Amino acid sequence: MRRCASELRRWLRRLHDDLHVTSIFVTHDQEEALEVADRVVLMNAGNIEQVGSPQEVWDHPASPFVYGFLGDVNLFHGRAHEGEVHFEGMQMASPELGAAQNEKASAYVRPHDLDVQRYVPGASGIPVRLSRAIVVGPIARLELLPLDGAKQADNAGSDPLIEAQIPAQQFREMGFREGDTLVATPRRARVFLESGAGI
Repeated sequence: MRRCASELRRWLRRLHDDLHVTSIFVTHDQEEALEVADRVVLMNAGNIEQVGSPQEVWDHPASPFVYGFLGDVNLFHGRAHEGEVHFEGMQMASPELGAAQNEKASAYVRPHDLDVQRYVPGASGIPVRLSRAIVVGPIARLELLPLDGAKQADNAGSDPLIEAQIPAQQFREMGFREGDTLVATPRRARVFLESGAGI
């Protein structure tokens, strides 16, 4: 089924290029939108959230909605203060929020932007237990549960699970097993003050 969808996207793209006409393609499938389009318009409840090339909207999501729409994301709640965001017992630089004064903030971290290592006392990051590992092809998808329960379910019903993706080769070399205690550290996060719209 996935192969048929991929072939359809290639056919649509070729048709568009062959006809040399402007066309509008409406979809709820983010992979389809990013693969077929030259420019993407992301809408939420009838309002335009962002316009840009597929790479621009992927690299620089303009809002929490866009970030969430473009694929799997981990959401952490914390506080932003003078260019730093504090969440899960960690702090990260967030220079774009230099004017924030102890304001509620949400940090969005994509699964592939998490570094996962074995836990050692005093390690910087979020101590987690490896709940489940799905290793298929070149990617290992890890389901991680925070040890101290800090990432609690919020009012929107999200669960405390943290999702990470690492190369399958790294997973094998590290010898990770379900039940192991690990530490997850965001390499990068996009932070929004909570006055913005959520996903």
